[in-house]
Amino acid sequence: MKRKSARIAELEAQVAELMESVEENRRLNERLADVLDVITELLVPVAGRDDPRVDAALEKLEKSKKRVTRKR
Repeated sequence: MKRKSARIAELEAQVAELMESVEENRRLNERLADVLDVITELLVPVAGRDDPRVDAALEKLEKSKKRVTRKR
């Protein structure tokens, strides 16, 4: 019985550690999404320029943003 209790305690500790990691990932994803929002706001005025490189960069940024926000 002691062995089973020790294993349960070990599993509970692992779950707690995993939960902390998940929460940290969630916070990091939110921060990254905030940074992407700021970058997007800064680039919007640039988007008015007729430059294929700017268009490609904005498209790449938008794809990245969608990937990150989907994981929230």
